[in-house]
Amino acid sequence: MLVGDIMRSDVKTAEAEDTFADVAKIMRSNGISSVIVLEKGNKLGGILTERDVVNLVAAGGDPGSVKVAQGMTRRHLETIGPKADIGEAADRMVSLNIRHLPVVDRGKVIGIISIRDLTKWAAEELSTGHELPDIARSQKALRAASELQRQRQLS
Repeated sequence: MLVGDIMRSDVKTAEAEDTFADVAKIMRSNGISSVIVLEKGNKLGGILTERDVVNLVAAGGDPGSVKVAQGMTRRHLETIGPKADIGEAADRMVSLNIRHLPVVDRGKVIGIISIRDLTKWAAEELSTGHELPDIARSQKALRAASELQRQRQLS
């Protein structure tokens, strides 16, 4: 199974000049926990996650006035291609302790895959009565979710 088969292509985006509050509203209204920040030409500029918003508020920052550019993840921003195996996506998430990977093709963001997407796929794969479910990839996805949860509890 490839990343492109289960990624979400309806990526919610923001601009670097938007405020944290603007992005938090996008997250809440769409039931998501990350928003891709785009530069000109739909190129990936960064990612803003719920954790970034929480960290800003906990540090005393004002989400209504702080711009996304001041707190988004932009350095060492990991991406994955649509033709990568979902097992590779799971491995990368665990090794980097991240829950979201923007999917990039030819320099443009075309989707996003999260640990939630991987666990949903694994649960469906194992429970829908396929004659030959993809047990190895399902186990890898579920192990990745479990490991990320453990890492979050330790930090």
